[in-house]
Amino acid sequence: MELSVKEEYWKFIKDHEQDNPAQLVLKQKKFPDLPLKELASQIASRQKAKIKLPEWYAEKVWFPSKLSLEQCSSEATAKFKSSLISGTSFADLTGGFGIDTYYLSQNFSESHYVEQQKELCELALYNFKVLNRNINIHHSQSEAFFNSIKKPLDWIYLDPARRGDRNQKVFLWEDCSPNLVELLPLLFEKAQNILVKAAPMQDISRAIAELDNKVKAVYIIEWQGEVKELIYILSKEAVEYPEIHAVQLSDEGKPIFSFNGDKLKEEESSIKIGIPQHFLYEPSPVMMKAGLFKQLAQKFQLSKLHPNTHLFTCHEIKKDFPGRVFKIENQIPVQKKELKKYLPEMKANLASRNFPMPIAQLKKKLGLKDGGEHYLFATTLKGEEKALLICEKAK
Repeated sequence: MELSVKEEYWKFIKDHEQDNPAQLVLKQKKFPDLPLKELASQIASRQKAKIKLPEWYAEKVWFPSKLSLEQCSSEATAKFKSSLISGTSFADLTGGFGIDTYYLSQNFSESHYVEQQKELCELALYNFKVLNRNINIHHSQSEAFFNSIKKPLDWIYLDPARRGDRNQKVFLWEDCSPNLVELLPLLFEKAQNILVKAAPMQDISRAIAELDNKVKAVYIIEWQGEVKELIYILSKEAVEYPEIHAVQLSDEGKPIFSFNGDKLKEEESSIKIGIPQHFLYEPSPVMMKAGLFKQLAQKFQLSKLHPNTHLFTCHEIKKDFPGRVFKIENQIPVQKKELKKYLPEMKANLASRNFPMPIAQLKKKLGLKDGGEHYLFATTLKGEEKALLICEKAK
């Protein structure tokens, strides 16, 4: 049965889109002919989607349950993924809310949305019509869908569900649904190329090993200051050292910074370990996840404070560095008495990098309060010296 939404529902949503959804539900007597619970749920979803999915928010799109909305890609990351692939035919085997299907389909003349949940299929059918996108909807499992197509596809995309039986988050391929390791031989029978989305917490090296090294490239995607997802492009042939791309995205899904490397270059690169100089460089989340620290240091001509301290230093400001840059004002021992000389208010933004004491414990030991304009880094320097670096933001 195809989903239909009455015009009066849209009017109510438009009139109350800034209201508190929980309060709206209590007004059923005032609106006896309207399904207030469902409309309040839509308003709550639209409020969340305003930043995450601005293009869909602007249209008369009907939103799914809270969980489906939380798990779907943002517009920015979906648009970026669509820049990676193109061809004649494509299928999204884990259709869900349909965000990725919609944006990926724009580079193909034949597109398929595959989903096991009937309600999501009905939702996708409705929304794709609203968005004027011609996509084939399949309410089926992957195997049944494959039996229905007559020739191999150019691309297959999937985003395995990362929730266990008890709704806990999982990160190994074998714990996700579908199990990518088991499905891989069939996928390569049915498509030339495969694109896979994974959770940002996943261990990249282990994920590649689990797939028999059939990963050609990995994209680590940062948006709005957080690593949002990992993207794997798979290859039929094993690749010993896949390309690693660290990408920061604008709200429009365009790269505002990208850094490419691989583990072989990282192993073969040298890095200078040096004492703190005028400026301190803290890599962004995407560079921390990529782990290409030697290649990053070489590109920006930086020294590292310690082999295991992922902070860098030099005498000058380097433009376009992916992360935060601080001016080092003082370097002191990890002592409350010393700190008070330089920060009499005992207020700073404390961070710990390769330091043997938890932040909460260290804060208590120093008698430090949060806030202010100073940034304090507790860290390990060359020669295993423990120190506090008192800094101010340089950019």
